[in-house]
Amino acid sequence: MGEYYQFKQPVKRVAIIGSGPGGVPAARQLRDAGLDVTVFERQDDVGGIWNWKEETTGPLSVPTPPPSVGAFTPSWGQDGVYEDPNRSRRNLFNPPNPCYWNLTNNVPTKTLAFKDFPYPPDTPDCVPHWELANYVRRYWKHFNLAPITRLNTRVENVTKTSEGKWELKLRTLEELEGDRVRETSYKDLFDAVLVATGHYNAPLIPNVPGAGQWYGRWPEAFLHSQGYRRPEVYAGKTVLIIGAGTSGMDIARDLTPHASKILVSARVSNSAPSGYQAFRAAQRSRSTEKTEDLEEIRAFRSIETVETIEDAEIELVDGRVISGVDHIIFCTGYQYSYPFLPQFHRDPNSPQAPNSPEPLVECGDQVLNLYRDVFYIPDPTLTFIGISVNTSAFSFFEYQSISIARVFSGKARLPNQEKQQDALEKVIAKKGKGKFRHFMGQEGEREYVRDTVAWINSDAEWSGSEKIEGHSKEWLHESDQIEIKIAAKYGVQPGGLADLGGNADPVTVPESVNKVEVGPIECGIQLTPKPIAAPA
Repeated sequence: MGEYYQFKQPVKRVAIIGSGPGGVPAARQLRDAGLDVTVFERQDDVGGIWNWKEETTGPLSVPTPPPSVGAFTPSWGQDGVYEDPNRSRRNLFNPPNPCYWNLTNNVPTKTLAFKDFPYPPDTPDCVPHWELANYVRRYWKHFNLAPITRLNTRVENVTKTSEGKWELKLRTLEELEGDRVRETSYKDLFDAVLVATGHYNAPLIPNVPGAGQWYGRWPEAFLHSQGYRRPEVYAGKTVLIIGAGTSGMDIARDLTPHASKILVSARVSNSAPSGYQAFRAAQRSRSTEKTEDLEEIRAFRSIETVETIEDAEIELVDGRVISGVDHIIFCTGYQYSYPFLPQFHRDPNSPQAPNSPEPLVECGDQVLNLYRDVFYIPDPTLTFIGISVNTSAFSFFEYQSISIARVFSGKARLPNQEKQQDALEKVIAKKGKGKFRHFMGQEGEREYVRDTVAWINSDAEWSGSEKIEGHSKEWLHESDQIEIKIAAKYGVQPGGLADLGGNADPVTVPESVNKVEVGPIECGIQLTPKPIAAPA
């Protein structure tokens, strides 16, 4: 085995799945590296999860299905023209994004900038979702990526052929007059595939005893945060939020001016990094006067003799029983799910198919067998962007894009598979298995980018390629403010937010976090109503 990985054939044609903040910079970097690139996007515009839709998501599965079918059910070969008066076919083809009306970014906008495409100088630290979507669109237009982008096109299946190519089964949806749609299927072949679909597509709803029976009786009362849109819908209601992560606490704040009462139930994790635990606990300690914190739910009690959801009872792990709930919002996160790559899923309690490849996803809480969260170790012609979390996403994804472009164009070398596996084992030894293996945090992100720059520039000397620059001084300055500004948003003390990478010891939150005054930075703004179709 040589020191470096040797591709079996040159990479010339690359398919990119997704055109959000990961797929769009990747398209530019790979195209500019001389590769033949095609971007496939199931939405009718670029921008990813920041694209707003008034429609909420369709019916939930309570609990959620296995990760292999968590995001959507692939369909291919059913070509034809269909009536779609209630948009059900369109919403199944392209489900609405987890974007609610008052959503903003929660890290300084300047850290969410691509390297040579800054925001206007007067851009505030936090902007509404349509500004972030428009930023991605402007980048896409500025670098002339439209000719290589196929909108309204969903990737249904990706398989490796005996000739070493990746075959994509694709389905397009075209809107016609009179609430009709035309669906068309076709295939295409590529040398490599880059998956940039993110990790907010497959809602995770835990298997809480009794929840399925409740949902079967009162489906209109249940929602996952992916389908949350506007707080006015909950005026005068008692809302139970399950989960106290960022989405749970942000939605609780969003509901405060409208809901009558907000209950927040969450479990306490002792396996998370200490800084993460401290921040979550401090975040909850600053709940509004309408919010009541609850223990984890043990069970939704039997509803055989109950007429209305308001009379139904919920039992908590501390023995307390609550009732009077009007709506239930699961803010319990998402699964990693790639239904178009079924052969790389190994669902829990499912038999392993003979000769199946090393899995990417098992339980849905992590993606396996990736070098640097990007390259699939058994076959690095399959790559990913957007696996890592707790980063300044746009900027971080750009560096990952550069590394893929350099490797596929032969200007940077991957270590051999044994060294890639060793590097992965070191990450697992430091961070553990599960979702926290993908957490970066401030120092983790900076270290990752420094390593990327060192690797690319070292191989640039070997290949005679142009060297790249790391984070600018301005970016680092803005990044230094993230902890202060997030702490100000939630009214907690700065300190510990950068520690999201290795230390998983339980912590006790100091009483002082309850005495911090909220600073002048406020990202959780209430947005002034404006037309849904924001200007490009």
